[in-house]
Amino acid sequence: MNIATLKVNGDDDALADIRDGLPAEPDGSWQKGDVRPDGRVRIDSGFYVSLGTDKNPDKLLKQVRSFLAECTARGIHFERSDVAAELRIAFTVDDPSKPTPTLDFLLADLALLVETGISLSITA
Repeated sequence: MNIATLKVNGDDDALADIRDGLPAEPDGSWQKGDVRPDGRVRIDSGFYVSLGTDKNPDKLLKQVRSFLAECTARGIHFERSDVAAELRIAFTVDDPSKPTPTLDFLLADLALLVETGISLSITA
C-alpha cells in the first residue's frame, strides 16, 4: 500500500490560520511540549493530514495533486518562516519478489511543491 501524508509544524497562530483553510481536516495533531513516543519533548506544535492511500502510485499522485491544487486555489502556502510542511510518501511492498512501485513526479508537481513551500520525503 502507498500512503501520502502532509506533516505541518510550527507556530500555534500560523498553524491555526492554515488549518482553517485546508481542504481536509487533520488526522492527528500535537502541541509544543508534548512527549513524543521516543521520549523526546516536542519543540513545536503540528498536525498530519492524510492525502491518500492507494496501491497504484499514479492514483496516489492524482490524490496528492488534487489536494495541492485545492490548497493553491484557497491561497494556502507553507513557505512562511513560522511553518514547515513536508509531503511524506511511503511505499510498502506486499510481495518481495515484485519490484518497488515507481512514483513519477512531473516537473509541474515539483514546481507546485516549491511554490507552496512543501518539502518532499519518500520512503520504501
